[in-house]
Amino acid sequence: MQWSQIKTLFILCFLILNIYLFIEFMDKQNRVDSFDQASTEEPTIEEMLKQENIKVSDKHVDVTEDTYINVAPKKFTDVDIKKVTDLKGQDVQLINKTLLVSRFDSPVSIPQDKASMNELIRSYTAFANDYVFYGWDKKTNVLLFFQQKKDRPIYFNRYGAILVFLNKDNEMVYYMQTMLGDAKEQGEPSKLLNPIKAIGYLYNQNELVPEDNVTSVDNGYYTRIGSETGSNQVFAPTYKIEVNKERNYFVNAVEGYVNAGDDTKFISDTIKNNLSNFKQMNKDVNWKDDFINMVEESAIEDSITEDIRIEE
Repeated sequence: MQWSQIKTLFILCFLILNIYLFIEFMDKQNRVDSFDQASTEEPTIEEMLKQENIKVSDKHVDVTEDTYINVAPKKFTDVDIKKVTDLKGQDVQLINKTLLVSRFDSPVSIPQDKASMNELIRSYTAFANDYVFYGWDKKTNVLLFFQQKKDRPIYFNRYGAILVFLNKDNEMVYYMQTMLGDAKEQGEPSKLLNPIKAIGYLYNQNELVPEDNVTSVDNGYYTRIGSETGSNQVFAPTYKIEVNKERNYFVNAVEGYVNAGDDTKFISDTIKNNLSNFKQMNKDVNWKDDFINMVEESAIEDSITEDIRIEE
């Protein structure tokens, strides 16, 4: 009887010891798993940028929700044409009711600051309050203005832009103007991506390098569904992200598409797409040939803009 009791006692002791060791093992394993998860957790976008010494000077935008918009090119009405023909100090030609081409009677000097550019164009073009100055492309020597919808610019759409052509003295001599019609909202408003996330997309695509500085973030619209025939187009809410005050990127604020803007290519493509229209001007327009020669010289080949899909 004694040996049987002793054997049972040993069995119970070993069982209790095994249970204790098993509990200790599971507790330790849980601590290891927790440590591994903490140590392998991906750094935040801010942490990644800080590690590369990439600065973000400005990422503030006021819009957090927006809709896609549907817009078609505008055909100028008789009332619109009256506004155009009343412009002083220039000779304006209307082509196919959708394209304006004008020559200034005398070359017009330009200011150096952006705000004054907007004021200048309002003095010389019709519907100028609908446009905002985007930049001066030195390669083509063209001033670029984009039309606005909902008080925000539509970037790089040839149906809603003003191109001002400068002479060798950087004076305005000609301009061409296209205009988009009324915008129709598509669907319910979508929540926009956080601007810092859009900046992170650029970083993940190697568009940002050490010591870069994100100098501004603005929002507008970019073509989502275009049209070569000039029919309705769909524009997406888009962040314009400026880097080092010299490079611009455009990030779809809903879906995450990225485009590296190329001013020179846009201007060149716009000119080429309108050359046949320019040639439709009346033969009695004495500056027609000079204008066509000038814009053809501006239509230079440059870098190819690359569209990138960034997966979430």
